[in-house]
Amino acid sequence: MMTDLSEDDLLLAITDGDEQAFAVLYNRYHIRLSQFLTKFTGDDPSRGADILQEAFLRLWLNRDRISEIKNFQSWIFKVVSNESLTFLRKEVHIHNKALRLKSQYESAQLDSVYFPRVMEFEELKDIIQKSIDKMPEQRRKIYLLSRQEGMSSAEIAANLEISQNTVYNTLTTALKHIRQDLSDHGYLVSSTILLLLKII
Repeated sequence: MMTDLSEDDLLLAITDGDEQAFAVLYNRYHIRLSQFLTKFTGDDPSRGADILQEAFLRLWLNRDRISEIKNFQSWIFKVVSNESLTFLRKEVHIHNKALRLKSQYESAQLDSVYFPRVMEFEELKDIIQKSIDKMPEQRRKIYLLSRQEGMSSAEIAANLEISQNTVYNTLTTALKHIRQDLSDHGYLVSSTILLLLKII
């Protein structure tokens, strides 16, 4: 059985793209890493889950370099630690950005400077909606379940009976195409700002 394989054998199987081996390895480390993450995320399990998923996504996307990892346990804990610090920095940045935007809009008057901004946001929404509409059916469904229904990657995977890796890869592709469509229309807007403004 796959669950009886050694860690080295699991890593070798993952190198060949074996999703079942990846799931087994994830389950072996899930509890320990989740406990480790509490020192970064406090008592909010959803935040820790997001960080853990990002760390293992990195492993999956770089599976062709697994042979370079000498001590997997040390490596995955280091990756999770780095992802945690990145996550915390992003949280602080987004929080500060939100406060600045809130301050700007609260102090804004309904004048000629304000209306173009509103029109620009509406145009952004229109471009993004058209980008979503032209997505292949499965990609659009996964994207909408994530963004409109607020479902986690695990929930989407269970709902559609697909792997979490498929969900990760599909969402990454969807966001890449949305950014490309925005760029084609002259908008070089970061995903962070779009998420902050609840546009995507």
